[in-house]
Amino acid sequence: MKDVSTGASALALAALLSSGAFGASRPASCTLVVKGKTYINGPCDFDADKDGSFRISGKDYFAYVNVTGKTAEASWNADPKSTHAQAPLGVLTRKGACWENADARICARDLPAAQRAAALAARPKGEYIYPEYPGASQSCIVVRGGKWVEGALLVLDTCPGDGSPNRFLRAGSEIRIDKTAGLCVGVAQGGAKTLVALQKCGDAGAQWSTTYKNFEAAALRSSDNACWTIPKLADEKAKFPFEIVVAPCDPKADRQLKFFFEKPS
Repeated sequence: MKDVSTGASALALAALLSSGAFGASRPASCTLVVKGKTYINGPCDFDADKDGSFRISGKDYFAYVNVTGKTAEASWNADPKSTHAQAPLGVLTRKGACWENADARICARDLPAAQRAAALAARPKGEYIYPEYPGASQSCIVVRGGKWVEGALLVLDTCPGDGSPNRFLRAGSEIRIDKTAGLCVGVAQGGAKTLVALQKCGDAGAQWSTTYKNFEAAALRSSDNACWTIPKLADEKAKFPFEIVVAPCDPKADRQLKFFFEKPS
């Protein structure tokens, strides 16, 4: 595989430069080893800056490598629930496709053209959703358990780095789920609470819409004036994941929880 980790002489990086793709994520094959334990070993998202600094992201872990000349300083999130690369990895030097020191090894390699094309085709093409709430921008709506299947509950959790939450397709009175067989945002019936879950498109309960546009957050609302709420957001001691509870929309619009829909960069 071609080295994409940094340097103008790296073929894949030169291709990125010529395509003007700096800052855009692309699939790659990555390695992240910290103190002898492997945290990423295989498919990842890779993006680079013109100075050779780059970032790699797997599902649960990610690392930043800030290059200055022949050395780099790196950091990583260390905890799957952490939303920032707050744990320092020290100064690293480059060895081929990797940046290394005694405690850490971070590698990024380009994929063969066919594998890269397949990885791009498999990526969800939708948007991800997160609430307009202080400190919530690093969280997003995902499925509990990780499988986008009928009946799966939608929850608010730390946003994974693998692009899997980018599945929501707004389509009139439906919010469809990309890369699934006819699933939409719906509800889970029964019990004391009505929760947001995945249903077959067209089923009762699978009718949700939003007026979101131009980066102005908006409520998620059903045809019978029910809205998405996340009661645990107000509990500072609560831990992810948070259920999304369907409740009557607040008559005062400024008090109703609103959401952003965004495309990944």
